[in-house]
Amino acid sequence: MINKIFLALTAITYGWLGGWALFNPSDYVSAVGLSINSDLGSAELRAVYGGINFLIALYALLAFFKTKHEKTFFKILLFIISGILLGRFVTLLFGEFTSAFLWGFTAFEIVYLTFLYTALKRMEKNIF
Repeated sequence: MINKIFLALTAITYGWLGGWALFNPSDYVSAVGLSINSDLGSAELRAVYGGINFLIALYALLAFFKTKHEKTFFKILLFIISGILLGRFVTLLFGEFTSAFLWGFTAFEIVYLTFLYTALKRMEKNIF
């Protein structure tokens, strides 16, 4: 049951963030403190922040309805979240970790990482 709640929250959260960046990148960048200086910047924002996050949401939705995809989804998302947290750690090392926005998203990502790791460990212990 907890996995289903997690998948639903993930689909909603990543669908909202991804859809926002995908379809309205200028508003998205204003909210998160970035800027777009060219069509290339807009395209990259749509691809990286929009496309990837939106597809995470769609895969979470698939795993919500088809349990056989849960473990694979959790592994992929764990990998992605780990990469994001690596970037956050390097940001901290360079002294650029200066906004409440970064702290908020980092806390969110740590919670996700912890849940994913715990859920995958629980899945390994299940025989059937």
